[in-house]
Amino acid sequence: MPILIPIALIGWIPVCLALFALLPRRQAVMVGVVGAWAFLPPGGLSLPGVPDYTKTSAFGYGIILATLIFNPDRIVRFRPRWLDLPVAGFMAAPFFSSVLNGLGAYDGLFVVNGNLTMWGLPYLVGRLHFDDARDVRALATATVVGGLVYVPICLVETVLSPIIAIKVFGMSAKVQVRFGAFRPQGFFREGLELGFWMSGCSLLGLWLGRCRAIGSIGGMPFNAVWLPALLLTTALCRSSGALALLGMGLAILWLSIRLRTRTILAAWLSLGLIYPTVRIANVWDYDPLITFLADYFDKDRSLSLAFRFHNEDVLMEKAMLSPAFGWGGWGRARVYDERGGDRTVTDGYWIIVLGNGGVVGLLVYTLSFMAPGFAFVARYPPRRWTEPDVGAMAAISTLMGMYLMDCIMNAFPSTICMVMAGALASAVTHRSATVELSAEDEADFAAGGGVNDSAAFLTPEERLAARYVELARTSRSAGNHAAAAEARRHAYDLMAVLAERGPEPPASRRARLDYGNDLAWLLATRPDPEPGDLEEAVELARAATEAEPGDSAYWNTLALTLCRLGDDEAALAAARRSMELDAAWNGYDMAVLALALARLRRRDEAGRWLAEAAGRRDSRRPADPALDSLIAEAEGLLAS
Repeated sequence: MPILIPIALIGWIPVCLALFALLPRRQAVMVGVVGAWAFLPPGGLSLPGVPDYTKTSAFGYGIILATLIFNPDRIVRFRPRWLDLPVAGFMAAPFFSSVLNGLGAYDGLFVVNGNLTMWGLPYLVGRLHFDDARDVRALATATVVGGLVYVPICLVETVLSPIIAIKVFGMSAKVQVRFGAFRPQGFFREGLELGFWMSGCSLLGLWLGRCRAIGSIGGMPFNAVWLPALLLTTALCRSSGALALLGMGLAILWLSIRLRTRTILAAWLSLGLIYPTVRIANVWDYDPLITFLADYFDKDRSLSLAFRFHNEDVLMEKAMLSPAFGWGGWGRARVYDERGGDRTVTDGYWIIVLGNGGVVGLLVYTLSFMAPGFAFVARYPPRRWTEPDVGAMAAISTLMGMYLMDCIMNAFPSTICMVMAGALASAVTHRSATVELSAEDEADFAAGGGVNDSAAFLTPEERLAARYVELARTSRSAGNHAAAAEARRHAYDLMAVLAERGPEPPASRRARLDYGNDLAWLLATRPDPEPGDLEEAVELARAATEAEPGDSAYWNTLALTLCRLGDDEAALAAARRSMELDAAWNGYDMAVLALALARLRRRDEAGRWLAEAAGRRDSRRPADPALDSLIAEAEGLLAS
């Protein structure tokens, strides 16, 4: 084995420690996971008495160790939830497989340890470090960035053949030519695995772009520059199966939004379990499909598919001799000839899990990915799937279905998908965790003075939302803008939950829109913005103006958020609409006009509005740092 492979794999643990020491926790986790999955070598180190050490082990051990050192509170505060049951079952199932097959408890514990390393740690990383929809959106964005970093790698290998892993790690590569060019491989085991990675990144990128969850990367607009490059590169990977899954995933999301139905995504998630069920029950005759493909499409491909089905038949026949918990490890689920040679070729990961772990093992493995997606479908109506944060959860839920379908076609276990499953499980249960304030929040809230007695007439959700608003005001007064934004987001989410239950009273509807508008304003004016803040602010403000087009305050917020995002023409239109609705006008609308016009090089108009805004600012007391910032930026542009 080339020496750089163990150096890179083992060295990733100190890399994770350094990331936690130098970066904010969430960013450190995302770099640790995506960086390891995309750029560490696919091989592993075989060590006596312990599971093979792979890139999954590298980021799993590294991040958990860093968490224990730098953020032990994340582990102390962790609470298992019902969505964790399938993963727990998948971790435990190999023990029963070993014991029931006479391999002994020691062998069972050894295989359980391997499952924990390969699947349990990634899931735990997702559960520990991604709390809510905003965190899932950050993880999805980081994955898209990982795909973008692969663009030059894929382009080089498309022309020169898979050489980068050979040059970096001294690895061997599988050279394949498809449609007159090389199929890139990058740092994955095969080009097919890279094709699925790029298709997954493209799905997330397309939907995040659709939801305006990513504005720009490196100063260049994502939808206009980066997304086309990502899609073109994905097509150049020449993985027809992965491209088909990408097309189906996009169709699932588009149709769900278009028809406003949860059923399509739920059915998509179910396919990963329906296909094995149909095959195990032997209720489907696949011969007509093979004949149809041979007559009307590619005969060689149809023969390849027939070969796959035949091998599945042979392996399922063996698996059904020990149906509940399978045959355990050590190749006992394989079918051998009289000379001891392996008679079968395994294409799909599902048949491997079925043979080793039986129906129980396959069920809990599949549910580990399906359950978070089903929980998302149950909690969020399709009309919200185009919101920046909720849209990211919808895209990852769809990606879970893509991965389960890929497990039917290929045998590439994707542990980064297990990280996403853990993150999604945390996010979809996050609201139920906010039914009560934490002790720290209670203390902060008490310091803020509480809620007045009129709260007695509100629903529990409305009372809790009002308490979060008070907490947000207290946090902002103390200068903790991150806590203020989180508290306002809780308040808005609680009112959104209430709206989903049925007819929304006018007062509740107004409160929901106000909370969203206030959150948008805070995100657009906070001095310590995070990536995605402005896109979320625009989406919230736009939703408020669409719901109440006659409210000048909502248009005022939309104008400010659009201006901060850099959409100057739309900001001008929103500011003018705000001024049409409010004859008194306000300094923010005038400052937005001044700044947007200055950026558009309409200096005379900008100068007039700047003078108006400055005069309005000077007449106000106390000072408003956000307004001062707009005016100062406009003054700087006009002076240049």
